[in-house]
Amino acid sequence: MSAQVVPHCFLCQSTRERVLDQLTAREMESLWFHMGVRLDPDAMAPFAHVNRIQLHECKDCGFQYFSPVLPGNSAFYANLQSQIADYYPALCPAFARTLTFADQAKVKEVFDLGCGSGSFLDLAKAQGLKTFGLDLNTQAVAGCQERGHEVVNATAEAYAVDNPDKQFPLVTAFEVMEHVPDPAAFFRDAAKLVAPGGWLAIAVPNNEGVHRLCSLEPHQWPPHHLTRWRSRDLQKLGADNQLIVEHIDGDILRGVQLRFYLKLQRDLEVVLGRRSGPPGKLWPELVTFLYRLGLCRHYVRRGISLHALYRKPAQ
Repeated sequence: MSAQVVPHCFLCQSTRERVLDQLTAREMESLWFHMGVRLDPDAMAPFAHVNRIQLHECKDCGFQYFSPVLPGNSAFYANLQSQIADYYPALCPAFARTLTFADQAKVKEVFDLGCGSGSFLDLAKAQGLKTFGLDLNTQAVAGCQERGHEVVNATAEAYAVDNPDKQFPLVTAFEVMEHVPDPAAFFRDAAKLVAPGGWLAIAVPNNEGVHRLCSLEPHQWPPHHLTRWRSRDLQKLGADNQLIVEHIDGDILRGVQLRFYLKLQRDLEVVLGRRSGPPGKLWPELVTFLYRLGLCRHYVRRGISLHALYRKPAQ
């Protein structure tokens, strides 16, 4: 096994950090199994020379990231797609918000980074937008192309290098940045693809929201997610890339989500032996009842995702 090497903070490059939690490969496999996903040997290959996965928090800026930097391979994502219903969601709040904005801003084209199976592009095309995108899943790219989207198999960096004069009035990346090994570089490459006066829309899981109540959920760990995001982290990326932040906010937190993640965290603690006996159901039900009683679901934006909209200054 190789020695654990702590990376610099992805956002501020500090080496001052604290370890918040850690899991072994066997523990990670057990958590996925509890979620109904059986990872085959090829999907587990990235763990071959890893002692443990550590969750770090930067002592200077508070950003949370994992080491080692362990992105999932194609077999890992194939396992998830085949065993999780709607792994690529057909609808999500970020899609609707972005399309409403595109209509208001009279945007005619959109370029979606990490477009997956093309659910967002389908909606954008139906609204009359000309649709472009990229993804590393060759099967997903082929499906998008068959439905009339101009989609390529490439990274944002490679596309920007190969198409230095190509820019778009609206660039989007929904639930992508948390998957990439260098999110700051990904954001920089995304910003390069935005035309002067254009817009960049980003969505990431909200580590200030309901995910904070379920820190063991395996989707939020490598090799699925490599980083955890807060509003201030998205603010910093905008400032570092000379983009104007128009707004950053989260999804509404629904009672059913609150109950699910409270119960799931207790279940996963039992799986890892961090809690003895079967987890009780009273506490999640009581908290959810009080949440709904207070009508919090109508205004508490601590749900699944954070949404950020940036504007690139006109030259």
